[in-house]
Amino acid sequence: MKKVIINIHGFNSGPGGKLLELQKQFPDCEVIAPQLPYDPLQAIKVLRDMVNSHKHTDVHIIGTSLGAFYTMYLSTLYSERNNFTYYLINPSFEPHNTFRRYEGEVLTNFKTQEQFQTTPEFFSSLATLYDTIKLHYNAHCIHSSNYFIGTKDEVVDFSSFIDFIKLFDLPYRIYYSEQGHRFEDMSMVVQKVRGNMIF
Repeated sequence: MKKVIINIHGFNSGPGGKLLELQKQFPDCEVIAPQLPYDPLQAIKVLRDMVNSHKHTDVHIIGTSLGAFYTMYLSTLYSERNNFTYYLINPSFEPHNTFRRYEGEVLTNFKTQEQFQTTPEFFSSLATLYDTIKLHYNAHCIHSSNYFIGTKDEVVDFSSFIDFIKLFDLPYRIYYSEQGHRFEDMSMVVQKVRGNMIF
């Protein structure tokens, strides 16, 4: 079965070092890392279109921070698919709250230099996605996911995320690493992706 890796970047960022590392480590896979629009609902549409174009492949979705939040959402949409595996790195589980410190600001994207203002609609869209995750996250989502937490994360407090996962009282795969929010050492993630690939 053909193998595809979709790498989803975090807030106000874009494809970068993780994409290069994944391409290096998995030369026989199709590695995709889209530059997502700021609008959360538009970003999800881009990701859904991408996923839907790979229905008959072994799909591995790797998201960081806000990208991990989007990954959780995608897992609720495709919970019937057995050929999907998810990897969440330092998930920003409550972005509609976490990003409030930027409310009303005009931000410049680190990668594209595009500017964006955090409007009330932006936070409302994030809250809508969050509500969907809370409602539809299920046992299959847990079983098909791997969670990577940087214990020195200086940006996101992951305690509410851990509390949410533990509510399910199911076996889950949470891996801790002494890394910050950027989680630059991808060796642990690469090892788990390789171990989950069916050859």
